[in-house]
Amino acid sequence: MHISWNFLGIFVWAILVIYVFFIIHNIRQRHLKMIIQKRRKFDAKTTIIDVIEILIFILACSYMSVITFFDNPNFSNQQILTNKFEYQPLVLSTGATKSHYVTVTCRHNRKMKQSYRFFSEDQRITVKSNYASIAEGVDPFPVEAQIIPYNKKDLRAADDHYQKAYVAIYTATYKKNWQNGLGLHAGHVFIKYYLIRVPDRSFIKIIEK
Repeated sequence: MHISWNFLGIFVWAILVIYVFFIIHNIRQRHLKMIIQKRRKFDAKTTIIDVIEILIFILACSYMSVITFFDNPNFSNQQILTNKFEYQPLVLSTGATKSHYVTVTCRHNRKMKQSYRFFSEDQRITVKSNYASIAEGVDPFPVEAQIIPYNKKDLRAADDHYQKAYVAIYTATYKKNWQNGLGLHAGHVFIKYYLIRVPDRSFIKIIEK
């Protein structure tokens, strides 16, 4: 059904493209009529109509651009997003010196980004630090992950169940409705975030580049 809703956005963008050609043709016709029939180079009424048509296009195009390319809803907006939380156990990786749950790759450049690699349910996952954080020690909810609406009670329950070795995956998905379809987002994933839980820092392997 989300494909159908997204066709609404495609339809509106198509209307805007058609409207551009209509404006060009309409302005040309009016100006030719003004010059040939009225023998004028300027007419207030013609200019006002030109301005109104152009303003309508600018406002409509600006609105569609914002909801299509710059949409940034709040995670708590239940009219726009659906929230899903998954908990998966981490798989211990064995190395030459010690075992670890997660490998952190640090790149020493101006962007100052890290990437995290770990195994969960026989699947290797690599994610950038923009969309993940590591919780080690007593607190399962680090400051870096506070922007995500994790439930602290659920995290502590996962601590007990998985012995502090799991990944809490948060997925926010655009709902399948006409509002999201207008912006071509219906049914698409808005963000996926990984909260990687390890018992302590000794289970983290750091690679510097």
